[in-house]
Amino acid sequence: MSRRNKGFTLAELLIVVAILSVLVAVSIPIFSGHLEKSRESVDFANVRSAYSEVMMAVMTEDTGSPLHKGDGSYLKTVPLKQAQEGWTTDISKINIGGITQNSAYWLRAPESGGICKVYYRDNHAYIDWGGKEGYINTTSAAEFLTKEILEKIVGSDYKYNVINSNELETQDEGTKRFMDYAREHGFDLSTDYGATTWQIYVKDGSGTSAPLLDKPAIYWSSLTLNDSMVGKNVPVIGYRDGKYDVYIASVERYNKGEPTEYLSIRNGFASVKNGGENDMGGSATFQYDSYEQAKAEYDKLFAIYEEKKNLTSSDLSDDVKK
Repeated sequence: MSRRNKGFTLAELLIVVAILSVLVAVSIPIFSGHLEKSRESVDFANVRSAYSEVMMAVMTEDTGSPLHKGDGSYLKTVPLKQAQEGWTTDISKINIGGITQNSAYWLRAPESGGICKVYYRDNHAYIDWGGKEGYINTTSAAEFLTKEILEKIVGSDYKYNVINSNELETQDEGTKRFMDYAREHGFDLSTDYGATTWQIYVKDGSGTSAPLLDKPAIYWSSLTLNDSMVGKNVPVIGYRDGKYDVYIASVERYNKGEPTEYLSIRNGFASVKNGGENDMGGSATFQYDSYEQAKAEYDKLFAIYEEKKNLTSSDLSDDVKK
């Protein structure tokens, strides 16, 4: 009796392939959904940890904490792991320090690869899931960095050359006016744009009678200043009229020993004036046409700073040196 080796027909193979394709098509979204939920679980844990850090600093009134800002607020930034916008998790059951989805202190939804900012301000803790990485985009600049807007905010007789993030609002009327106007219009340089320490150049600093700049500028750093940084240099990015600058700025203590004492980047490190080449003026070159170019150079300086906890002019690349 002969044995016959019977194989699969082409039709049978096609049916098997089709079944496998269906199984793969069904399983991938399920797997991806579980993977995204696991990322969100990590994010929730990290944000809870950040909330605990912020509240501990608040309760102990730790003004030396790197989370403490000059205006009395506290801020912790958390890079998010999740790869999708919004949520796959049922967040109706999520509670972080008493802050839930329906709370006024739970702000926005996460972005893919975004950041969450946990901060304490005006006697309340906030969790902002839609925080953005630190830069001032052209839309924001067009709304807040024009001569007309700044004149409206501080008045044409404003006597200082900068508006300073770390200066107490009660000390400087211009800072208070700007912060009030910014809050009224939903514009928060720290929470929305990661500009933890910033200065807006309103005038060129040549005297109280100097006119407002035709093209105001802003310099900022993603570093929160503390006492250990005084006398050292930190990386900064500048923006003016669609162009970006990268440089280093020294950290200094202003109004030392006074109730209004605060830390800031030294406001004369890159002079900004009316006129000059490309109408930029001063020693600031604004050599980059895009934020992406400037941020790449800033990241290099930031990495050096993280290692040395200080910067020198030799750390600047040739196209940055002034």
